[in-house]
Formats: sequence, structure tokens, C-alpha cells
Amino acid sequence: MRHYLKSTLICIAVLNGISYASRVQAADLPGNKPFYSPMFSANWGGFYGGLHLGYASGRTRSADIDGFVSGAHVGFNVQSGAIVFGGELDLNYSGVDYRAFADTFRQKWNGSGRIRAGYAFERFMPFVTGGLAFTSGTMKAGGVKESNVHTGYVVGIGGEMMITNNISANIQLLHFRYGAQTYNVLPVSRSANIVTNELRIGMNYRF
Repeated sequence: MRHYLKSTLICIAVLNGISYASRVQAADLPGNKPFYSPMFSANWGGFYGGLHLGYASGRTRSADIDGFVSGAHVGFNVQSGAIVFGGELDLNYSGVDYRAFADTFRQKWNGSGRIRAGYAFERFMPFVTGGLAFTSGTMKAGGVKESNVHTGYVVGIGGEMMITNNISANIQLLHFRYGAQTYNVLPVSRSANIVTNELRIGMNYRF
């Protein structure tokens, strides 16, 4: 978790640096007026949608799990001054799993509904997020396969930067914690919960 958090914070700082450098460069171009734009002049409000790719790792039943995740998301923001508040829905195909001699386990898909709150430094916005999450789980053991749906919560931090008026890029670190479900496999039934940390990058288009 510390490694993910450090990587995310570094990437957020890089996004902020790129945003600041682009504003300074634009101000220095010949014929441009001095740059005195207000901090929150960029418009973060409205609907958006996009795609994302991530890598997740964690544990279930004391076993390590990991894999890549990809999916799509939609959301809506409301902006008041520099404060940006909104909600986001995502649905993902997951390759997070473990394979042992006695059994295997896999998350095939997951999704979440989250609120987001950020502070806009013009074209760059750090944010926090959290909400409800759900995922599938499939366990195979003793020649028997069973699937369940796990529900839980997700919290995270991230940063987003506008590349153009309609396109933005973001990075976020999400912590998922799902409740336990019982899998009726052989030779005995097994209870499994799921905890993962996911580092995710994405692109948005604003309508």
C-alpha cells in the first residue's frame, strides 16, 4: 500500500508540474499578454466519460492475488469556485486472481459508485473519492466451481489534468475492501473476503 501511495503522489505531483509549466510557457509566447488568469478559470463542471487501465494486488483467504483491470466510467461534476464535487460510476473487466495446487480464485469483473471532491488549480485538480463497490468471485476446488458477488466499499485519492477543454488525464489510487462470501467447493466449504489496492490511469472526454 505504501508503494502504491508513494507512486500515486509522485504522479499527481508530475501532473501538477506539467500543468504549471504549460501555463508558464503559454504566458511567455511572443505577443501573449501576461498570465493573470484566476486559479479556477478552467471549467470542470458537466458530464464526462472515459476509459481506464489499472493494476491491482491484495489478498483473499490469506493468499496473494494480483492482475490487470480495465474498464469504462461515466461521471458528473458540479463546480463552485475552485471546489469541484461530483459522482462517478465504473465497470471493469478484472484479471485479478491466484492459482494454487488445491484451488483457484478469480475476480472476473467489478464496479463501483463513488463520490468525488476536488480542488481545482485551474487545469489541475487533486481529489479524494469514496463509495460502494461490488465484485464477482469464482473459486474452483475439488472439481467444483462456484461464483458469488461480494459487496463492500472503496476509498482513494487522485489527480486529474485537463489536456484540452474536452480531454483530461487522471491517475488514482483506490483501496477496495469486500465482505466475505462462502464457496461450497470440495473437500470443504470455504469463506473468502477480498482486499485489493489498485493503481489506475484513465482518460476522460467532457461533453
